[in-house]
Formats: sequence, C-alpha cells, structure tokens
Amino acid sequence: MRLGFNFTLGDTYDLVQRLIAEGHIDYCEYLIDNFFCVDPDEIAKAFDCPIGLHVMYSRFLEADRPTLVDFAARLRDYIDATNAIYVSDHILRFTHEGRAFFHLGEIDYSTEYEFVRDKVLEWQEIVGQRIHFENYPSIMDGGLEAPTFFERLTKETGAGVLFDASNAVCAYRNCGTPLEAWRNVIAKAQHFHVAGYRNSMIEPFISLDTHADSLSPETVAFLENFRSVFDKPGATMTYERDQEIEYDDIVADLKLLRGLFGEPQERRHDLVVSA
Repeated sequence: MRLGFNFTLGDTYDLVQRLIAEGHIDYCEYLIDNFFCVDPDEIAKAFDCPIGLHVMYSRFLEADRPTLVDFAARLRDYIDATNAIYVSDHILRFTHEGRAFFHLGEIDYSTEYEFVRDKVLEWQEIVGQRIHFENYPSIMDGGLEAPTFFERLTKETGAGVLFDASNAVCAYRNCGTPLEAWRNVIAKAQHFHVAGYRNSMIEPFISLDTHADSLSPETVAFLENFRSVFDKPGATMTYERDQEIEYDDIVADLKLLRGLFGEPQERRHDLVVSA
C-alpha cells in the first residue's frame, strides 16, 4: 500500500515536502481544480514523487458537453504533464432547480442510476481515460443503497471507485449502511481515501467529513478488520487533512497507517536490495 497526502492548499507546500523527505508518504494527490492557475509543468516538478489527481468541481452530472470538453482539455494537460497514477472525481449534486447547495448534495441512488451511468460513460470518454469516483459520507437513509449502486456502476461503465473509508464510517454512523456491505467495492478498488470526521454542532447530530481531525477509532478498526481487502499490489491510500493542520498529528496518523499496511512493494524491494 502506497501512502499519500492530499495537497489542497498552497500553504501546506512545505509540509508536503517534509512528509516526502522524511519518507512518511510515497506520492502526492493534488486537488487539481485548485491549481488550474499553475502551469502543468510547474505542477509536475513541484514534488519529487508520483502524482495522483483528484477532481472536485467538474460538475460532470450537471454541466453541458461543451463545458465538460473545455474542463477536460485543461485537466488533460495536467494528466499528461504529471503522468498521473490515477484520476478521481465525485458523484455529487451542486444545485437543485437552479439553486446552489450550501453543502454538496448526494444523489438518489434508487432513481438516478441510468442517468449517472450515462454521464460517467460520457465523462470518461471526454477525458480519455478511466476515472475513479468517490463514495459519499451519506446522511439520509438512501445511503443504504450506495454499495450496490457502485458495484453496478463499475461493472457497466469500467469506472473505478475512489473508496473513502472514513466516508463509509460516516455513512454507517449516520444512516446505518453496514461496513460489510462495501466489501466487494473495496476488493475491486485500487485507490482509497482516509481522514478524520467530527459531529455536527447542532441537532440532529451527524458525522461530517471535515478532514479536520485525527483518524477515529472506528475508522482504524474498519481498516484493521478489512486490511486484507484494502491492501493489494498497486493500491494507494491518501490521507486528507485540510483543517487543524498539525504536523505531528498528521505524522502520527501516517505512522499508524504504515504500521497497519507496511511498506509499499517498491520500497520493500529497495530495502532488500540495500541490505
């Protein structure tokens, strides 16, 4: 399992460089929308490690084709410059009947499958490669249908799942989606996210994917119980931390993950050769 860090904020540049230099991470994942203002070649040279690209605002479910073609052309420049090890995106609603959501919205898994399937096929065709789509930290009971939805989506579109372990824990806490229900999705997934979450401040109390805390005991237990399903050749796990950014806390979580999954195969080989 290769471990990475999600680079979303320019202010964390020195932190990421230190994580790389000290061997805590093996790659860096850009939230690439935030860096479209930077030349692709500069992005490629910024970190001396492999690069993954995570997309937030393609709005591929809502945007028209010309808009998607323009977005994909810009994205393609970064894919090519970085030789990205993967590209991931989100299945989200940004608006409803012309009104923007305050919080990004989850789809209706029971009624929107065919629509989402067709849009995923179109979006992959426009970008020109396989895309891995992240699961949502469900709040409503409709999240119970998410695992089956993603299983079917990957079979019928060739897409991958960017499986967020902490989002699945949030969904379990919020609406009872069993963690076991994700087993088949995890088994086929190559790329993963993990982060901290916290409860909302007002009732009804729900678990929110904040990226502002250390890993919870529930998330760690989930990873431990399903370790053999997560860990596989070529797998990546990106640690996300966008708030409460304390270096020692981040390193402690990364060491926990390294202890759980061990060194990636590439580094194990290097260690053997060096010995």
